[in-house]
Parts: sequence; structure tokens; C-alpha cells
Amino acid sequence: MMCGTATQETTSADVSQMFPPPSRQEILNCMFSSWYERLSRVTFKSVIVKPLESSFIEYLVSDGIVLTEDEEAPRFRNRVEDDSSDDGNGWSDDENEDEDEYEDEGKTNDDKDGDDEEQRDQQKKQSMAVNIDATSAAIREAIDRLGGRVFPRMNWSAPTDATWMTYDNTLQCRSLSEVLIVLKGSDKISEDIEGNRFLSKQEMAGGWEHELVLRQWCNLYPSMEFRCFVRNRKLVAISQIEMQHYAFLENMRQEIESSIQRLFDQHICSQFESENYCFDAYITQENGRAFVIDFEPWCEKVDSCLYLWQEILDLREGEALELRLFPDSLDGMRHYSSKFSRSQFPKDLEGQELNTSITEFIKKMTLKQAQEQEDDDKRSDD
Repeated sequence: MMCGTATQETTSADVSQMFPPPSRQEILNCMFSSWYERLSRVTFKSVIVKPLESSFIEYLVSDGIVLTEDEEAPRFRNRVEDDSSDDGNGWSDDENEDEDEYEDEGKTNDDKDGDDEEQRDQQKKQSMAVNIDATSAAIREAIDRLGGRVFPRMNWSAPTDATWMTYDNTLQCRSLSEVLIVLKGSDKISEDIEGNRFLSKQEMAGGWEHELVLRQWCNLYPSMEFRCFVRNRKLVAISQIEMQHYAFLENMRQEIESSIQRLFDQHICSQFESENYCFDAYITQENGRAFVIDFEPWCEKVDSCLYLWQEILDLREGEALELRLFPDSLDGMRHYSSKFSRSQFPKDLEGQELNTSITEFIKKMTLKQAQEQEDDDKRSDD
């Protein structure tokens, strides 16, 4: 790779203007089923479940997270369980009835009418049933085929914002219930169902169908995940994804670049249809082999990791940026800038402005250090 370094600073608005809006076809090219079969040899074994029942899609976007009591049951009921009849307090039914009488005392007719309406709404919710038998059976079958542990996702996104709901803070799922709970708890999945986060629902209307993807679970080291940027069918930049310093990566620079370049040249370049795009790659520590994780369109909404988008956009024909790793000097901020730091909580609990400013600061400091290193190298050559 030829190395280039951008020095011009621009605002986010300036960068947005430099991006042509992604086309509908470019978005469809990044959909999982669009590329999986052609690149199955260099990615993780997966099962695509489609078409999905309309009732299953309705279930995913419905309010509340309700799981089946018995996974062997053919019906999955979307209901709110009433635990008042068995709350473990040792009261008899008669005592509960007395308690209800005391609560009714002093209420006006309007209050009681309101309570009656609330009870009717509650009963209506409890009686709702959604038949998702076919999809549930397909999920169970896929889990068995993939060794009993899977990583779920939809067309474009994985529910990485729902890991806070799992007991081990990962997306490793062993059962239908675990798959359902992370899918229903994810804002990213809701966006996927509506279309995707890149184009409007109207722009994405027609020509594609919802798909549930179950990927074979692998214990991946976050330190070995990299985001790669392709422009005009040329690999122009590679960045570490995990915002944390790993000293051993410094000695692997050449191996990392060579492995990803080989993956791109031998498999991705001729098989992926877009000219400009991003892809995530994983390198095994055992043999240094690179695998594809996912694809993203070429647009500002995609995280540029340790680069500023301006750096990449300013590259001239034939230029490329060197592999960028998280610097040791910024390691003290790692607890703020972990890859999933903004994905541990629902959106309404997220300090978005704080996280955005910290991320931008890290990128600017990384760029500054890269420029200083380049200046030192030039002085050494002189």
C-alpha cells in the first residue's frame, strides 16, 4: 500500500456533501443473502431463514418482550403474564379478595369505570396469540445444524445493541427463546425490518424480503477484527475496530495487511458487485487466515473507526492509507470507547453526544500521531 495522510480538517456537513447518496442496489448488495453464497468459503457457516411469516415480523416489532413458557409448545403466545395470583407472599385467595375490597373503597364510579377499561385491555392482551410455528421450527433446526450455538442477525444488522439483555453480555444463543429476546430487544433489528438505516422505507420498497440469519457461533477475539475500506474496487484503508490498544498487534502489521489484501484479491474483489464499500474481516491467531464478517455500504453513516472519513475521501488515485491501530498513549480511554460501548443500553439511556465527542477526539488524536510519525520518518530519511 502507498501511504497517504490527510491534513485538511472539515466539518461533518462538508464530509456529507462529498458522499454521493448510496444507491438502492448498493444497499441490496450488502444484504447478507446477496453475498453469502459466493463467499461461503471465506466466512462463517450460516443458515438463512426465509421467507419469514408475516406474523413473525409482526411479533418482532410488537411492544413488549414475551417468551414462550415451553419451547416444545407449537404456539408462541404474545401476552402479558399476570403474576398476582402467585406472587409468593403466602396470602390465601380470601385474603387477596379482602385486599381488593379495601382498594375499591373510596373510589368514584369514574375511577371504577377506568379500572374496568384497563382490565378489559389487559384481558385483550392476554388473549392475543401469534402463530409463528414455521419460523420457530426453522430456528430450532438451524441451531441444531450449527452445533447448538448461534449468532442471530437480520438482512443488514445484528442486534449488538441488545447484548445488555443477555446473561453473558454476548449474542451467543443456544435456544429459540434466546434468539427471540435479542431480536425483540434491538433497535437495530427494528430498523432492519422497516428497511434499513441507510435509505428511507419508501426508497427500499419492494424487491427484497426479510431474512433471519443464524451464524455458527465462534469465539472471536475483538482484537483481531478489522474494518476495510474499498474505493473504486481498490482496498485503500484498514482500521482496527476495537477501540483498545493491543501491544502484540504492532508486531503483526505486515501479516495483518497481507492476510486482508489476499482475502480481498482472491475472493472479495471479483465477487462483490459494488465499486465502493466497506467490509469487516477477522484474522485467526492460529494461522493468520482472514475471513469475512460483514459488508457495509460506502456512506458516512458507517463508522470509519480510527480514520476520519475525510482522510479516506482525500486519497488520490493509487494512494492508500497504512493500517491504523489504536495507539498506546490513548489506552487510558478504552473504557469509554469500546466497540460496543454505545450498544450496551437502549437508545434512551445512551449519552450520545458524550460518546460522539470522545470518538471524534480519539480519531483526531490518532491522526495527529500518524502525522507526527510521518514527519519523524521524513526527518530520519533526510
